[in-house]
Amino acid sequence: MGKYFSDVVDKALEDIYYCYDNQRAKAALAALQSAAAAGDGDASYIASRCLSGPQYSWKYHPYPEDDDGVEYYVRQSIRQGSAMGVLGAMRCGMLTPEMEEVMPFKTLKEAWEVVREKAEAGCLFAQNMIGNTYFWLDIVRIEGKGPEDFPSKEAFGQWLRESELKCVPWFEKAFQGGMGFAGRNLYNLYNDGDDGAFEPDKAKARALARLGAEKGYPDWQERYAALLKEEEDLSQRVIDLYFAAAKQGQLSSWFYVGYAYELGKMGEKDCQRAMKCYELGLQDPDQVGCANRSARLLFLGEDGIPQDYARAVQLFQRAHTLGSNWGSSMLGLCYLFGYGCQKDPQRALQLLQDATGFLDMKNYGLGVIYTQGLGVPENIKKGVEYLQKAPGYAPAQEELLKYKKTFFGKWVRR
Repeated sequence: MGKYFSDVVDKALEDIYYCYDNQRAKAALAALQSAAAAGDGDASYIASRCLSGPQYSWKYHPYPEDDDGVEYYVRQSIRQGSAMGVLGAMRCGMLTPEMEEVMPFKTLKEAWEVVREKAEAGCLFAQNMIGNTYFWLDIVRIEGKGPEDFPSKEAFGQWLRESELKCVPWFEKAFQGGMGFAGRNLYNLYNDGDDGAFEPDKAKARALARLGAEKGYPDWQERYAALLKEEEDLSQRVIDLYFAAAKQGQLSSWFYVGYAYELGKMGEKDCQRAMKCYELGLQDPDQVGCANRSARLLFLGEDGIPQDYARAVQLFQRAHTLGSNWGSSMLGLCYLFGYGCQKDPQRALQLLQDATGFLDMKNYGLGVIYTQGLGVPENIKKGVEYLQKAPGYAPAQEELLKYKKTFFGKWVRR
């Protein structure tokens, strides 16, 4: 038997929540699933957390999101007698009257006490869980209290405020003890406050982020770097934090490391190293910045990066799908002229109209579309007006030479 739970569960908590190691995390889930099949209710509950998405563990753990699996393991954890499973089911809205009926606890308070005792004994995961029962005010249901139990509405509100703030010492113990995940809700409480209960305290939020960075939690190194960047831009201290986070697997941090190389903040400008960093960051399917910056380098084919329109189109399209129009001018030109893709003037028009960056390219592309009537009725005057908006862009000026204004002020082809 482990110190707090079974050997398997104690080790899984170490490997999933108290470190940032994907190999250990992957092995931990397999072990949890085996233990769950053998009747370990706590293993069932932790397995459900692994399948619940990044909001329940580190974003870069190698876990699939599986709603059906979550429901299966949560229900199983309750039937197998896990107090954590009971509290977890309550938090995610799965503790139905049916499940309350089958749980082996007389009351929710009894299950809560089991977890609280482990928290008092030093279990970081249990400490975070108890903190959450206060933070989210699940304690109201656990205690079975309501407005009718207090002399006034004001007294009930005061009890709620006092109860919520009891989360703070529990979160602090877990966070300082080695569970980076435990700082998330505490940071939100400090940074955003809670109307009527807690005023925002940006200084405490910043101090918490700094503490997490000093403890070597990569997600907190990235968060603290972002806070410092607001004041220092890409200073060496900021870059060092992003680099430390990236090396530990915080994939989103590779963007700023690559950008620092591209700007020459890490010595001489080095776009080849920048490209390598962006490629590492692209392992995060949500990384917009790495997609855009690497696509730009490939589109231009400068600074030692071979031009590759086809790859640039793929990456710009990826960023666009994620909601970014930063590179839409370049992507629009690719569709307009067939660079690395099939020509599609209508697609090009939409992209160029939506583009928010590289306005010379945008105006050049729109100028070509309207002067040549590509996918739209020909309108030389309108096209020329767009071309004239890009006075510093050589292709636009070359295109302008194809048109002249008549004695009567009409734009025509030469």
